[in-house]
Amino acid sequence: MNAMSHKLRPLFDAKTLVIVGASQNYERTGGIPVNTALRLGFGPDRLALVNPRYREIAGFACHSDIASLPFTPDLAVLAVRASETMQTLRAAHAKGIPAAVLFASGFAEEHTEQGEALQREVVEFARETGMVISGPNCLGHANFRTQLFATFLKGFETPQPAGPVGVIAQSGNMAAIFMIMGARAGLGYSCFANTGNEACVEFSEYLEYLADDPGTKAVLGYVEQLRDGPRFLAAAARMREQAKPLFLLKVGDSEKAAEAAASHTAAMAGNAVVYKAALRQAGAAVGGDPGQIIDFARLWRTGRRPAGLRTCIVSVSGAGCAILSDRFAEAGLEIPTLPAEVQAKLAALLPRYGMWTNPVDLTGQVTNDLSFFTAALNALLETDALDCIVFYIMGYLLDLVSPALIEAAGRTGKLLVAIDPTGAERVAELEAAGVAVLPEIGQTARALGGYLDWAARSHKPGWVPVPHAPLSTAPYRTLNEAEAKSFLKRYGLPVVEERIATTADEAVAMAAELGCPVAVKVLSADILHKTEVGGVRLDLKTPEAAREAFLSVTESARKALPDARIEGATVQQQVSEGVGMLLGVTRDPVFGPVLTAGLGGVLTELYKDISLRLLPINRDIACEMLRELKAHPLLTGFRGAKPADEEALIEVMLKLSDMVMQAGSALRDVEINPVLVRPDGQGAVIVDALISAQI
Repeated sequence: MNAMSHKLRPLFDAKTLVIVGASQNYERTGGIPVNTALRLGFGPDRLALVNPRYREIAGFACHSDIASLPFTPDLAVLAVRASETMQTLRAAHAKGIPAAVLFASGFAEEHTEQGEALQREVVEFARETGMVISGPNCLGHANFRTQLFATFLKGFETPQPAGPVGVIAQSGNMAAIFMIMGARAGLGYSCFANTGNEACVEFSEYLEYLADDPGTKAVLGYVEQLRDGPRFLAAAARMREQAKPLFLLKVGDSEKAAEAAASHTAAMAGNAVVYKAALRQAGAAVGGDPGQIIDFARLWRTGRRPAGLRTCIVSVSGAGCAILSDRFAEAGLEIPTLPAEVQAKLAALLPRYGMWTNPVDLTGQVTNDLSFFTAALNALLETDALDCIVFYIMGYLLDLVSPALIEAAGRTGKLLVAIDPTGAERVAELEAAGVAVLPEIGQTARALGGYLDWAARSHKPGWVPVPHAPLSTAPYRTLNEAEAKSFLKRYGLPVVEERIATTADEAVAMAAELGCPVAVKVLSADILHKTEVGGVRLDLKTPEAAREAFLSVTESARKALPDARIEGATVQQQVSEGVGMLLGVTRDPVFGPVLTAGLGGVLTELYKDISLRLLPINRDIACEMLRELKAHPLLTGFRGAKPADEEALIEVMLKLSDMVMQAGSALRDVEINPVLVRPDGQGAVIVDALISAQI
């Protein structure tokens, strides 16, 4: 599919339009788009107005109804009440108009029976007729290349320069903010769309269109909820194929933000942790406020897409160097010590009280001799040990060194950034040359942290989403521990050797068969946390000890949970040496199966040290997940401990991913806790597991 054949083409590529509910009051919803079109020079061959209250508006004929229009417009803009929407859509369809945008609120976002029913009626009408309907409850959309503004957002009354950036926002206010802030930053826009309630056209469809739109080279987005996760992932993959960045502001991290999103567009915010992981895995850079998203675009506009996070700080202030170092480290940037040969060059240039390891403190002496700024800059540009150089040099001094920075920008692929809180005069020249200029330290740290992380990821092979089977409507059941391990074993996952005992005598015999020490655990699909009911006994050194343990765990479980079905106990080989890790798979309602990795046992819930990815994963993703954990040093040999068999854990993760994708809708949830990662070369073994499945 391409933009020319996409179903949204009638919305964005319309050449003619009718405004239904047109008003001569240019401050009203029905008057703003009229004023915009007239001021942009739309004539009677491109613009039609409908409102039975007027015969004309500003000398333009105003028709009583759609049927009486002298031509068939490409697009209908409905500035009418919610109650008038359906009759207007029917009239537009009868006239042959292929697309419409609905400004009105009063639909599902009100969470009333009447509003929801009306929105369902709109959806059914679109399905039956094939009409492309944007909204309702939306600000509209615009195409800057054709100067068509089907919106009641002000500010477009004069011709707007087209640019390479598209905007999709699930909020009219955020769409307006992106427009205003982007204009101040000098960004040029190709298209924008406020999606509203997304009754008939949802976020991912807009993204599909812009991914294949040749005039759009980057997309900024504001997301409250994605209604079609798989379609979004496919569209994001298409963006990456086209080398188009996707910079997203996602809200709903907090409970109150989720409530606000739900009340805003009848959307639920979803699992914030899963969203964050999924958007990043899909190749997006995710920011926390509109300013950060605009800053991502400003950094992208330089044409630099570094492959790493290695950043050098250059200033004329020791204090500035210290503050920047703290903020950049917090933002996840790397501040490497410069290579010895670079340090030697800088040391030969700078006063003895300067600094040349990174940060680089040029000292105030740079004001006396600008030549050594150029020499220091050249030394930093020549090394391959850096991806980005940040200059905390402001005001008149930044103006003085601007010629050197402009010249350098023309011969390097490194990202060059200046921080100027005082308003230098040559900022426009610097930005035109490809040097990003940002006004504040914290803002720069946040922008670089997100942008450089995205840029580095963009150089690696992208994750390819795979369609997954949706959950079945048939009931799922929780398997007992022995059934869960048997399920895992069928897919090649390593599980601890164990036997099922239904009597104390069987427990003794099985302990003798397995060899002590052993562990005895109550067996019941109704008991998810066996330790909390006294259902686990460890380190049993004799077979006879297994007898008492069997009686103890089953009796304790019956007392704690009288209604639980007790099926006996498992007698397991005791595996003690190793690092306990948790692996889990859940089904996210938006994105499908999600893998979680973290430290095993109860510590996962306490420290919340987890890493998440959508399935399927490959070896590189598994490695990334483990390295993201704060507990990762426990696998590599923390404080002299033996390194664990991390490669064996990665194999378990890959087999788990394959199992989930192969099992499809028959499998709902998996929790492996712990998988014991033994010393290097000794493998990994699953000690306990929970599975919800249809078997």
